[in-house]
Amino acid sequence: MRLVGLTLVGIRALSRIAHGLGCPGLATVPVSAAILTRLQTVSVEQPLEDVAQVLVAGGREQVPVVDGNEPVGVVTRRDLEAAVQVVGPRAPVAVAHRHGVVTVSPSDSLADVFWLLRAAPGTVAVVVDRGAPVGVVTFDDLLAYLVTTG
Repeated sequence: MRLVGLTLVGIRALSRIAHGLGCPGLATVPVSAAILTRLQTVSVEQPLEDVAQVLVAGGREQVPVVDGNEPVGVVTRRDLEAAVQVVGPRAPVAVAHRHGVVTVSPSDSLADVFWLLRAAPGTVAVVVDRGAPVGVVTFDDLLAYLVTTG
């Protein structure tokens, strides 16, 4: 797990957090249980109009932006709308506002990811497996997962 600018909390502390949240199992459930599959990414060089098509075609609100296979941010529909108004639809997505990301692995626990996202509001977790992004998880996604799984 990698997070720029924040210190990772130890496993015992995360376990205490999960217990404190009333979800002791959170520490043992992998994040892969809560991610959406069939993730599509966009390159920093792709035009905003192409990125909009990706979002619409996939019925998504956000898409990870990668430089190579490295996640560098997440762009939302709202971010795209604002960027198109300022720089036009043919500008690269690199000029659009992007939300910060933390990179996690599919085996990282929901408790770990929950804490990381809680500590950095507005950040999105991009799940990377074998060097490629495979999923996205937001703080709201984790809360919804907790509500539906009890």
